[in-house]
Amino acid sequence: MKRVLAIVVIVLLAGGLWWGWSSWNRAGQVLVSGAKASLVEGETDTVHIYLTIENKGKPDRILSASSSDAEEVVLYNPESEAGIPLPSEGTASFAADGAHVVLKGVQGDLSDGRLFPVEVDFERAGPVTTKARLGGTPSAGEADHVGLFGVGDICRVGEGEPAPKVSLDVTHLDDGKGWRIDLVSDEFRFDKSLVDGPHVPGTGHAHLYVGGLKIKRLYEPSATIGELPPGEHTVRVTLNTNDHRAYVVDDKPVTAEAVIRVD
Repeated sequence: MKRVLAIVVIVLLAGGLWWGWSSWNRAGQVLVSGAKASLVEGETDTVHIYLTIENKGKPDRILSASSSDAEEVVLYNPESEAGIPLPSEGTASFAADGAHVVLKGVQGDLSDGRLFPVEVDFERAGPVTTKARLGGTPSAGEADHVGLFGVGDICRVGEGEPAPKVSLDVTHLDDGKGWRIDLVSDEFRFDKSLVDGPHVPGTGHAHLYVGGLKIKRLYEPSATIGELPPGEHTVRVTLNTNDHRAYVVDDKPVTAEAVIRVD
């Protein structure tokens, strides 16, 4: 009997931890999960929060974030002044190379394993809380030096190597349930089989962002996203190496942008 009770307690505790780190909003439309906290090399009291957001409902907007463990909380929002657009019926993420949460003025122990409470506020879904476990101290990289957002490494194309180019086109789907993103690239080959492998010049994948929010990786030159909230939204793609560095040619990142206007 004691053994059965012990198993039940363990299961309940595990369930409690899961719900502590993966949380739905009250209506069960937005799920925040997989939250991670990270330091960045050279910063002393600043923690960056990355997580996954699943929206099962209508288009929404991310308005702010808060945490009791920081003197200041910044919703790093590189492209959207009136909140970050969240497409309907899809998944996006707070990522190092796009929009994410930054905790400033963090006090106390900053060793791996510490948990940070974080609340993300959505325009429609309301507040969703989670916890992010601290781990890792990556280099800031050179992304910011070439005009890219956030933290990340770049790949400067060498002499004699393929010099990728990209453009994009955005169209509203005929069924009115989202948008189609089409990429046209030159001197570049999409190859999903090589992802996370060593760099092969002229191959890789793309990263897709809307309003600075990272939506997904693209392993082929087309994708669809859900509907967007009213307003003007910048769609941006970058071409990236197999190991996720952004391609840079002549000190310019290989990117393309388009604007979606929703009434």
